[in-house]
Amino acid sequence: RFQSRFSSALLGAMPFNRGQVVAALSNLGTAYNLININLAHVLIQNEYCGGDNCKHYVAVAGSVCLLGAIIGQLTFGYVGDCLGRGRALLFTQVLSIAGALLSAVAVPFDKDNGATVFVFIALARLVLGIGVGGVYPLSATISAESSSASNRGKQVAIVFSMQGVGTLLVPILGIVVIAIVGTPESREAHGSHIEGLSWRLLLALGALPGLVLLPLRRPPGDEQGAGSGRSGDASPPSVMQALKTRSNWPKLLGCAGGWFLFDVTFYGNTIFQPVVLQVIFKADPEKGTPVDGHSLSTNLCWQLAIVALIGLPGYYVACYFMDKLGRKAIQIQGFALMAVLYTLLAVFLDALEDVPLLLLVVYGMTYFFSNFGPNSTTFILPSETFPLEVRSTMNGVCAAAGKLGATVGSAGFKPVVTQAGTNVAFWLCAGCALLGVVVTKAFVEDMRSRDLASTSLIRDVNLEVREQQVTEVRRTPACEAGS
Repeated sequence: RFQSRFSSALLGAMPFNRGQVVAALSNLGTAYNLININLAHVLIQNEYCGGDNCKHYVAVAGSVCLLGAIIGQLTFGYVGDCLGRGRALLFTQVLSIAGALLSAVAVPFDKDNGATVFVFIALARLVLGIGVGGVYPLSATISAESSSASNRGKQVAIVFSMQGVGTLLVPILGIVVIAIVGTPESREAHGSHIEGLSWRLLLALGALPGLVLLPLRRPPGDEQGAGSGRSGDASPPSVMQALKTRSNWPKLLGCAGGWFLFDVTFYGNTIFQPVVLQVIFKADPEKGTPVDGHSLSTNLCWQLAIVALIGLPGYYVACYFMDKLGRKAIQIQGFALMAVLYTLLAVFLDALEDVPLLLLVVYGMTYFFSNFGPNSTTFILPSETFPLEVRSTMNGVCAAAGKLGATVGSAGFKPVVTQAGTNVAFWLCAGCALLGVVVTKAFVEDMRSRDLASTSLIRDVNLEVREQQVTEVRRTPACEAGS
C-alpha cells in the first residue's frame, strides 16, 4: 500500500501528465541499467579477476545486453500495438526488475574460475536487455501521444532527457555506495562479509524505477483512444504489411537509417573514452582502473561524472529548441557539428594530448552535440512519423536498427583502434556523421504541429491499391490494342 501511495503521490507532484511521467521514469531506469555495468564491471574484475584480466567475459556480458535490447525493441514495439502501450510497458518493467536483481546476486558458475561470474551476469542482462529495449518504442510513443501538437517535441525531449540523468546517476551513486560500503578490496582487508556489496548494490538499484512504477495497474498508454494502437476490435497490421507499404519506405530510411548511423558513432565513441580519460586525467594504465582514489587521476567515478555533466546540458538545449527549430534541423546540425569535432580529433589528437583541458572540451562537445542533435531526435522522430496502427511497431524497428549500429560501433571500432590507431577511428566517426546529414536531409520529414491521429496505415494501403488499380485500367486498352 505504501508503494502504491508513493507512486501516486509522485505522479501527482509532477507538472506533466501521467503517461509522460511514467515514460520519463522508465527512460531514467533504462539509461541507468545500460550504463551501470561500465562501473560495476571494474569492481567485479578487481574482485574476481585480479584487475583487467577477463576482457572477453566483460565483452560478452555487454554484447548480450545489446542483443536483448534488440529483441525487446522488436517484440514490445509490436506488443504495444496489439495490447496497448501501457500494458506492454508494464511487462518491460517486470523484466527490467528481474534482470537487475538477478545481476545483483551473480556468482561464478565455476568456483575455480572467478571470471565465470560474468556468464551469470550475461544471462541476467539478457533478460534486463529485453526489458529496457522494450522501453524505447513504448515510452516514446506514450509521451508523443500524450502531448499536444504544439509542444510535442519539447515534451518527448524532456522524457528522453531522463536518460542523461540516469547516465549521471551511475557515477554519483557509485561515489555514494563506495563511500558507505567500500570496494571489494577494502572490504576484504577489513574482513567484511559480502566483499562485492558495492557492485551488487549498484546493479540492484536499477530495479528501483520499475518498482516505483509497478503499482500503477492502470496502463498509462491506454488513457487516450489513440494509445492502444487499435481501431475497435481489429487486429493491428503485421510488421511485414507495414514494411511492404511504399509510403513507409522513405520514413524508415530516415528514422532507422539516422538512428543506425548515430549509434555507430555514439557507441564507437565510448571505445575511445578510457584512452581519452587516461590522457586527460594523467591516469597510469599500468595500474588498472581505480574507482575510489582521492584525485581525478585515480577516481573513475569522478571522471565519468565530469564527462556526463558536459553532455547533459545538450539534452535541455534540445528540449528548448525542439519545437522552434524542428527535429530535422536539429538532427542535421547535430550530425554536422559532430563531423567537425571528430575531424578535429582525427587531425589534431596528438597535439591535443599535450593540452588535456582542450582535449576534454573538444571530446566532451561530441557528447553535447550528440544530445543536442541525433541522440534526442532519433528517439522522437519514429513516434510521430509512422501511422497510428503500426507506430509502436515501427518505432521498435527503428530503435532496433539503432542498437544494431551500437553493436557495429562497439565491436567494429576495437580492431580499428588496435590495428590503425584512434585517429583512423575518429575519421570513420566523422564519415558516419556526414552520411547522417545526407540521410536526414533526404528522408526525414518535419512533423512539427501535425496531428498524430490523422495518419493511418490502412488509408495509405487503400490509396496504394487504388493507384495500382487505376494504373492497370489505364494500361489495359493499350494492351488490347496491341493484341
